[in-house]
Amino acid sequence: MATSSGAFGSLSRRLALAALVLLVWPAVAQAASARLTAPQAIALVASDPAVRPLLAANRGAAWEGVYDLKSDTWTVALEKRDSHVVLATFRVRDNTGAIASRDVSPPKSPPRLSAKDAIRLAKREPKVRDWTGQYDHVTDSASLGDDRTWTVRFYAGEDQIAEVHIADREMRVNEVRTGPQVDWMQARGLPQSYGRLVNRWWVFIPLSAIFVGGLLNWRRPVSIRTVDLLALVSFGASLYWFDHGDLFVATPLVYPPLLYLVVRMVWLATRPRPRRVTIGSTHVLVLVALLFALTGFRLGLNNQDSNILDVGYASVVGADRILDGRAPYGTMPRDIGEPCGGYRSGGEPVGHVQPTNGRCESPVSTGDTYGPTVYLIYVPAVAVFGWSGLWDDLPAAHVAASALDLAAILGLFVAGYRLASARHGLLLAFGWAANPFTLYALNLNTNDALVGALLAWLLAFLGRPVVRGVLLAATALSKLGPLCLVPLMFSLRGRLRMAVGLIVGSALLMSILLLDGGGLRVFWDRTLGYQLDRVTPLSIWTIGSYHPGWPDLHWAQQVAQVAVAVGLIALAVFPRGRKDAVSVAALAAVALIATQAVSSYWFYPYICWWLPAVLIALLLPREPERPAPLTPTPAA
Repeated sequence: MATSSGAFGSLSRRLALAALVLLVWPAVAQAASARLTAPQAIALVASDPAVRPLLAANRGAAWEGVYDLKSDTWTVALEKRDSHVVLATFRVRDNTGAIASRDVSPPKSPPRLSAKDAIRLAKREPKVRDWTGQYDHVTDSASLGDDRTWTVRFYAGEDQIAEVHIADREMRVNEVRTGPQVDWMQARGLPQSYGRLVNRWWVFIPLSAIFVGGLLNWRRPVSIRTVDLLALVSFGASLYWFDHGDLFVATPLVYPPLLYLVVRMVWLATRPRPRRVTIGSTHVLVLVALLFALTGFRLGLNNQDSNILDVGYASVVGADRILDGRAPYGTMPRDIGEPCGGYRSGGEPVGHVQPTNGRCESPVSTGDTYGPTVYLIYVPAVAVFGWSGLWDDLPAAHVAASALDLAAILGLFVAGYRLASARHGLLLAFGWAANPFTLYALNLNTNDALVGALLAWLLAFLGRPVVRGVLLAATALSKLGPLCLVPLMFSLRGRLRMAVGLIVGSALLMSILLLDGGGLRVFWDRTLGYQLDRVTPLSIWTIGSYHPGWPDLHWAQQVAQVAVAVGLIALAVFPRGRKDAVSVAALAAVALIATQAVSSYWFYPYICWWLPAVLIALLLPREPERPAPLTPTPAA
């Protein structure tokens, strides 16, 4: 009897265990197979603009998410809590996060405005009337989006010249875009998206004052050096109008300081007069304190209140491609494939499932316009911090931008130390840390500080031909514009040894084209080929394409480009005679600034490219009576 009872008990336990397994098996299967959780699947669809009116009209509506193992998809539904009426249904692919289908019930209330009403409201805007009045035969159209916002578009021929966004529920104009603002986000006056806190007057003006005050010759405050320093911060006038969305004022204001600096650098390069730059003990203590304080402020601001432009995002993507064994060129994520990752406030999807790798990635189709140095320098940060595939917080971009900023500060200190003294190195490092535009670039998390850092180290090792060649290769193959430095560097002693370093460094960097998908043709088309054909409102030469009243300066740009190209080649020979470090730095600044001035695109972080050369040319002492360590090779 005891045996029978034990057998029965054992059988009961087995049946109970089997029943428990059957009960929990769906959850176990889901946990083993599902990549997403229910809250994650809900979050991907909850930002859909079409859902907002439903949530506003149905307070208390709740989301439900159910995973189907067989189809490997989530069904996410928005239901009324009391009646369980389904308001919206989404199907989300678990492996990619892509939204396979959606069924959103339209709002029950009809729109308050008609298309004619929306167009009539848009035409009442003074900005719209002033802008469209410059064109003949303007046509218009209006469409209502899922977020109950009317978009009214105005056309001159086939070109869209203005756009107005009107909230249907409030019957209120939310935004007016004219000219370049239609297609260029940079033209819309968005300081919160470009620089953030750096744009505030109570940050920019004191920082400019610290920059000028720290580098000023207080024994002779009324001197040419003061004018030079004021020219370096005068780009702030252009930035003011840029922040207010008026590129037709901001863009022309860039060129007077650029022209002044070119003339000033040519003067310094061709007039090697003796110059003393004294830095007293008290000045040193002040500079040290300010340098540490400014560096901490810069890194803290980047961590707490900064954003990432497509430049930084593209650098992360390119590094990720290299880690995957693919060349960055021609492999950037595009806005094709199924939407995934949810939706942004404007209604566009966060990402698309890329047909090449099946991964959900945010698009940046023109992110492969940089040289291989850019993507390789981001590889360590991406290897450590990874990349989700989306344009999110991107910790790798923050870390890389901060590291490049520190590399520029250190490079300038080493340059000053090697070319003059530790005190002069401190002065140069302070110049970078206090400049408001280097902080502007850092707060955008761009890769432009890379050019400045490499240039600083290049000038620090001018007397080492092989090292100079390697650093020249890295600099020239970063943003490609610094290729203009090659003729100048060949005017210095040790040409053959520098050529060896240049060839070896270039070969190592360009070897990424041997990865899957690479090739010289693709590299050219995606970099220099793309840049040569650009038409932007951020250049005085091409901004006329966005304004009917501006003259066509394309022919003048071509003439200027030829003149600059001839001048760059001439730097391999002229000016003749010995060139000290100040002359070389001044000519390097001329080459970079002139190249930027005749291009079809310019942005404030580009100041980082040539600032180290300008600082060295302005602040290092000169003693021409001593034999110069760098002399041109005698002509054959």
